[in-house]
Amino acid sequence: MRHVAVIVETSTQYGRNLIRGIARFGRLHDWQIHFEYRGKTAAEPDWLADFKGDGVITTSPDQRHSRALRENGIAVVDLEGTHVDPAGEHLLVDSDHRAVGRMAAEHFIEKGHRHFAFLGFSDHSVSREREIGFTEALATRGFKPLCHHTPERKARTFETLQRGDEAFIASLPKPCALFCCWDEVAFRAVQSAIELKIAVPEDLAVLGVDNDPVFSSTSRIPLSSIDPDIVRMGFLAATWLSGLMEGKALKQLKLERLVPPKGLVIRQSTALDAIEDPVVRRFLELLRQQKPGMLSIEELSRDCHVSRRLLEQRVKSATGKTPRQLLSQTLVDGIQKFLSQTDYTLAHIADLLGFEHAERLSHLFRRQTGMTPGEYRKSTGI
Repeated sequence: MRHVAVIVETSTQYGRNLIRGIARFGRLHDWQIHFEYRGKTAAEPDWLADFKGDGVITTSPDQRHSRALRENGIAVVDLEGTHVDPAGEHLLVDSDHRAVGRMAAEHFIEKGHRHFAFLGFSDHSVSREREIGFTEALATRGFKPLCHHTPERKARTFETLQRGDEAFIASLPKPCALFCCWDEVAFRAVQSAIELKIAVPEDLAVLGVDNDPVFSSTSRIPLSSIDPDIVRMGFLAATWLSGLMEGKALKQLKLERLVPPKGLVIRQSTALDAIEDPVVRRFLELLRQQKPGMLSIEELSRDCHVSRRLLEQRVKSATGKTPRQLLSQTLVDGIQKFLSQTDYTLAHIADLLGFEHAERLSHLFRRQTGMTPGEYRKSTGI
């Protein structure tokens, strides 16, 4: 049995997924893993100084204990440092951040966007690499994103962070596709857009990275995100450590060095195709922001400042569906959400969605889905 210390922060999805990947390898190779809950900037724990195990994987910014262990012959994988030889070749596993940026660009282009933006940090290598991948992929298609970077960490305050982001977001053309270096930044971008009364995703599509359930589920508009496959990165980091514990040098380990992103997780913040027509964007925003059961096509036409006939023509042209079809789909989506995620009564759901009577809700739902609300809820396990 090997004893391995895992000094990885547990406060973010990145760190937790690293640990999951390391543990997956460890279970296959009879490792006893030693770790504890840790913050992102915490120094290595003092117990590591007396660690008598076989290896260490660390992301701590303060590595005095692991450095001492390495000097004493213990195998150490440092995922915080930069392991690149003079030729520019990665000597240790890392996420392919440029591929993450390329995936973001491809997603937005497929959605029909023509205006793009990037929001990230000026002093973080991961943010810079993702921006490069995003910018280069767009350049091959003839596009150039608008970019904004938050201040250097020493100069950064909540006020400068918030005001800088808000001013940038307010200046963007509409509709615009905004790629954020990770989910925390995307979460803040959605908050700023809501404060500025910019509709997400109709006027601003927002995409983050890490697929962090804390940010994606807490955001008022559920966040789309790229999963960079950090679990795979953790598994490979453990593979590298295994080689080092067997006495091999880094350059001898011919293993995968850059982990490509796993894929996109699409949620509401990028769910719509880019729509240039401001009337149609306004129509879709109204569907989402109000109690849809109270809406009529006539009222929606008035709120969009066009006739019903013109609204129907422009919505059909932009989306391929009629306003009535989109309204019905919005109603069904809302009913399904409450049926699958709560134990609310039909009467309560009807009230929340703006239906005058629960019977109308049931009739619409059965007509659109072929199931009664009760049958649908039973199929979801609620």
